Order: sequence, then structure tokens, then C-alpha cells
Amino acid sequence: MPGGLIVRAPNHLGDLVLALPALEAAGGADVMVVRSLAPLLDLAGLGGRILPLDRGARGFLAAARRLRRGRYERGVLLPPSFSSALLFAAGGVAERRGTTTDGRAALLTDRVDPAELAGCHRSVAYFRLVTGRLPAQPLVPRLPVPEPFLARWRELAGAASRPVIGIFPGSKASSRRWDLTRHAELARRLVARGARVVVFGGPEERELTAAVAGDWAFDAGGRTDLGLLAAGLAACDVLVTNDSGPMHLAAAVGTPTVSLWGAGDPNVTGPLGEGHRILRHPELPCVPCVKNECPRRGRGYVLAEAERECLRLIQVADVEAVLEARGTLRGSP
Repeated sequence: MPGGLIVRAPNHLGDLVLALPALEAAGGADVMVVRSLAPLLDLAGLGGRILPLDRGARGFLAAARRLRRGRYERGVLLPPSFSSALLFAAGGVAERRGTTTDGRAALLTDRVDPAELAGCHRSVAYFRLVTGRLPAQPLVPRLPVPEPFLARWRELAGAASRPVIGIFPGSKASSRRWDLTRHAELARRLVARGARVVVFGGPEERELTAAVAGDWAFDAGGRTDLGLLAAGLAACDVLVTNDSGPMHLAAAVGTPTVSLWGAGDPNVTGPLGEGHRILRHPELPCVPCVKNECPRRGRGYVLAEAERECLRLIQVADVEAVLEARGTLRGSP
């Protein structure tokens, strides 16, 4: 409702999924989100209006005008950026709450010290920003997938006998990407053991997904919008994935994940809910570095090469063993 609360949602898929409990707790507030992620909030059915935001100067000015027309009394900024605070100030949002990050303290009226949120899982940090309190129970994002999307997925991928194992080999950060050759080897081994393997990826990842899928797996790279991706993930028995946005989307639609971790910190951005398994090597002194590119060179602590050693220590057999333990696989390796 104009004059009430507006929340500026995160800009990345995984963060937006982790923000869903906070957005639900906002009680029907309007939500401003980058246009490419708006369909996810349509699926969530939050109750308030969704205000798509276009990038660039023209999108900024259009969004500021829309905010002014809304005459919002309060705003909460989940992205930590200067530009998000500047937009709410330019849009006349009277009270602006957010962390004092990126030099934006002067643009806020309700300043939150980032140290107050240090060590919190990101979902909890978002919840505290929106509500001002800690959640009374563990937060688990839930995203229902409507039947029309499931039907579209069946049309695309066809019916499949169980088990169906998804693989997401992408990530925008190189420090979070398991070797492509290992994803491909895993796909081959899983198909040989009777699984149907589906490889997921965005339009810019088609070469990557094709390399993993080969002639043995179903390549869904670049063939799904957000709703169809959610449906495809929901159709899987398990998703093997890098630390990524689709990992969180899979968790939200109820699909357990086996996630491969290098630079990231699962205590802050790990998948939420039951049935998830995390593979990582926290015994390395550099883990988690939370950097997008591995800065290490030369000899590693264990391996001959230090770069992305944390990920390269994870073997294909390690993933297979986890899938065996949870009963997903049948047949001999």
C-alpha cells in the first residue's frame, strides 16, 4: 500500500532466495527488485506489489519517480551498496534502514552497524534488517512451483524414471567452481549407474553445460527461465552443485543438495532446510577466504598446485559416496 513499507531486495538469485523469510515477515510490503529476478517473487506470492528495477541511469530515474509516487514512509535496504541507498533517498523514502556499508551512512536514517550482523547466516541478517529482531525459529525459504511450470518442464525434458540427479556446474566466481572435467566425469558415472542426469545452466553457460552433459545427460543449459528452472530443480531427487544461486533455489523448492564448497562460508550462505550435504576442506588454513578468485599460487598445502586447492581436493568418488549413502544410486560404480 502506498505510504507504507518498501524493501529493496538483493540483486542475486541465491541472496534473494535467502531473503524470502524476511520478505514474508514484512507483512505484504512492496518489494523493489532487479527485473530479471522479479519472476521469482511472483512465484513466492508475498502479497505486496513487486516493483521491477531496470539497470542504468534511465532505470534509476524511473525507479526514483515510482518511489516518489508511492510516498513510502519506511524503506529497508537488503543490498549493502551505496547506489541502493541513493535510490531510496532520491525516491523520497522518509525512513531508510540499512547497514553502514559502502560509505552510505549519510544516506540512511536508521543505521545498522555491520558488526551487529557479523557471523549471522545471511537469511538471519536479512530478517533482522527487515524486522529488527531475531527469528523465533530456524528460517527455511519455501518456494512452491505451480503445476503449469511443472508441466512445461515435463514437456521440455520428458518423463523420467528415478533417480533424477541434477548437476549445476556454474558459478560467477571462479573460486567456487569445481573442475569442469570432474562434473563431466561425475555425469558419466551417474548415468552408468542408472541415473538420469540433468545439467542446468544459464544462457551464458551453454558451452559449459554441453561439455558436462556430453552425449549421456540431458542438457538444459540456456533453456529455462526462472520458473522453468525452479520446476526442473523440483523434478530432481538431488542436485549436485557448486556454491551458487541454483543451490538455494533447489533447497527452496524442496530438493536436497550435495554442494561443493571452496571459498565460501556455509555458516553464512549455506543451504537451509533438511537433507543437504556439504563437501569441503575446512582444514586448509585459507578456508574460507570468501574471495571470488583464488589468490594462491605455487605449491599447495596438500597438492602440488595451490590455486583452488580447496575445491580440487574434492574427488568425484567423494560425491558418489554421498549419493550412495543417501540411497540415490543403484548398481555398482
